[in-house]
Amino acid sequence: MKSRRSQGFTLVELLVVIAIIGVMVGLLLPAVQAAREAARRMSCSNNLKQIGLALHNYHDTYRNFPPARVRTANMFGANTPDAWLTNNVSWHVRISAQMEQGTIYDQVNWSALNNTGTAFAPHTPLRAVEIPAYRCPSDPGKGSFPWVDPTGVRRTGSTLVAGDAPVNYVASMGHDAQLRNANLSRGFIADMNVNAATRTNSGWLTMADMIDGTSNTLAVSEIIIGHPRSLVNMTLGSGNRTQADSDLVTTSLNGCTAASLASGATTQGRGIAWFRGYEGASMIFTTLMTPNSNLWDCGANTNDVMMAARSVHPGGVQATLADGSVKFFTESINFDTWRFLGGSKDGVPVTFD
Repeated sequence: MKSRRSQGFTLVELLVVIAIIGVMVGLLLPAVQAAREAARRMSCSNNLKQIGLALHNYHDTYRNFPPARVRTANMFGANTPDAWLTNNVSWHVRISAQMEQGTIYDQVNWSALNNTGTAFAPHTPLRAVEIPAYRCPSDPGKGSFPWVDPTGVRRTGSTLVAGDAPVNYVASMGHDAQLRNANLSRGFIADMNVNAATRTNSGWLTMADMIDGTSNTLAVSEIIIGHPRSLVNMTLGSGNRTQADSDLVTTSLNGCTAASLASGATTQGRGIAWFRGYEGASMIFTTLMTPNSNLWDCGANTNDVMMAARSVHPGGVQATLADGSVKFFTESINFDTWRFLGGSKDGVPVTFD
């Protein structure tokens, strides 16, 4: 009786099978990556919803939204809700209790705040605490995400600051360019720093102030941690500027971009410090540039600034509106629509999907 020989794959058959598997993996991998990004984007959206809810809870408690930062001790006297605030704390810290970070909030010494020196030393451990809800899971957060500048040069982000935890979410300053003297008609958030008697430009924006409607006002959007921001001086002057000053804004942006491309231009990263109020690049964005603009983010921490909303999500950014809803805005959004979404009471109606 003849023995039967076992059948196996020939080398050619094995190579064909491997090739087929490789093709299938190649076809499936983009779908898997897209599914993962969709999950990360949903998580990011949930973070923005949580921030929106925290802002509303803050408003319920204090009858106003928080300022971008607080810089002057006891400026409103003993009978006002923010009487015990001092200088250089970001709005992220102000809503930390509403973000279920009461342990952090309770450890803040509100009478010993400063950016440098021994007064700020007690808060060093707090500055380093990374709050998951302030981080977009799509952003690796290492300050190394590439960006292509207006000349097509691929640039890496800035190095993060040791001892400071980063942040991906910033508040809208609208179509204004001055953080220090931001006019509240042009944004959702501004400094708290002048005229205690009249609260002029003091950051006390309320729901009632938003005559454009909370569903038509940007509150918070995204930035990419470590995205390069030029420290080139802006040319907007001391007055508040909006896109109505279109020639001046364009000239300033183009001048900043040109200077930023020059050899030796000084840059810093955005989103590098969630706690410190000094870091304007970690607190705000403006609507003087469309999302993910290829123009440079420009300006110092305290004066003229033009910094875009940015994200690593393909095609645009997510943002929380003042009513607490979260929407995705594409990079191709009409510029005027985006600009006026930044204003809280400029009286200009906007329509968007």
